[in-house]
Amino acid sequence: MLKLLFIEDQPAAIRSVRNLIEKEKKEIQCEEVGFEDAQEKIASFRPDIVILDLLVGGASPGEKEPVGLQTRNFIWDNKHFCPIVIYSAQPEVHDDDHDPHPFVKSIKKGSYTEQKVLSAVCEFLPHVHALKEAERAIANSFSVAMREVAPYAFEAFSDDTQRIDTITRSGRRRLAALMDDPPANERSLASWEQYLFPPVSEDIQLGDILRKDDAPRDDPASFRIVLTPSCDLATSEDRTPKIAKVLVARCCSIKESLALIGWEEIRENKLKERLPDILTQGYFKTIIPFPSLKNRIPTMAANLRDLELIPVKAIGESNKPFLRVASLDSPFRELISWAYMQTAGRPGLPDRAFDSWRKEIIDDLRSGDGTEEA
Repeated sequence: MLKLLFIEDQPAAIRSVRNLIEKEKKEIQCEEVGFEDAQEKIASFRPDIVILDLLVGGASPGEKEPVGLQTRNFIWDNKHFCPIVIYSAQPEVHDDDHDPHPFVKSIKKGSYTEQKVLSAVCEFLPHVHALKEAERAIANSFSVAMREVAPYAFEAFSDDTQRIDTITRSGRRRLAALMDDPPANERSLASWEQYLFPPVSEDIQLGDILRKDDAPRDDPASFRIVLTPSCDLATSEDRTPKIAKVLVARCCSIKESLALIGWEEIRENKLKERLPDILTQGYFKTIIPFPSLKNRIPTMAANLRDLELIPVKAIGESNKPFLRVASLDSPFRELISWAYMQTAGRPGLPDRAFDSWRKEIIDDLRSGDGTEEA
């Protein structure tokens, strides 16, 4: 049974909505709570959907943050992510402070709005099941990680502090590795799923996607791909990056990248035949293609021969000349390193007489079976 929680300081204001949902959706268990006890209730009840009021008694928010916004932040930022229906006399108080999100729907209280709330809940239901399945998969992998890591921690250390630190650190790493191994029946990744958006690590990493802060988001030339190894960029309390500047590859449009490899004149039908091989390999000659991430990254390619050095201090999440738009997940991050090594590490060779060499090889192959070259 799915669980729905109303957070409202005036129960009468949501009575008709609750009655409608309970009548139409027998599979949903409804409960309600006031603002003061909302956080404790969320932690114990663990709702699948929250219907949230914002203002105490429907009053104007005045100079203080509405109580409901604090509850919303608690749900998403700290304890329990789930879809939210903002059902308030002033839903714009939320909408003005937060970017739009598909798991948030805002409905203004008023006469005959109960059906709108029910419709919003129904729209969330398929996605709620997906969220619950993802949560179960993480919980199962967590159990496996702890089961496998804990014995080694106890064998390696007698000190409880060291054991706890090892279980926490190694458990996280083991969990991440388990989550990277998809089930056999899982569908192929969408092209954009190679991106981690926003970046997970606080440090700049190999494969990070950078964009010039003052440049258009839809122009591939605005973007750069980090080529410097992650280990040279790591920071901590007692560690600073080993280098002062980051090596990056400039990006270009797909049309420009095809010209770089001499494919600009290839007809579309032939291009369709050849592209799968490039996309499977992940790179070709000096270019690495990248898929679009809607409204953030255009379809583009990195040119591994068009390089630039950017100061580490010029890169950040905001208010920097270059912004970290996204990171690449493993193993796509390692692909960048391999592709660059193939380009930068290739020795320059003089021109050779390939026609005569080809003839030499064919003659050698045919000499053993009695055939002669036509």
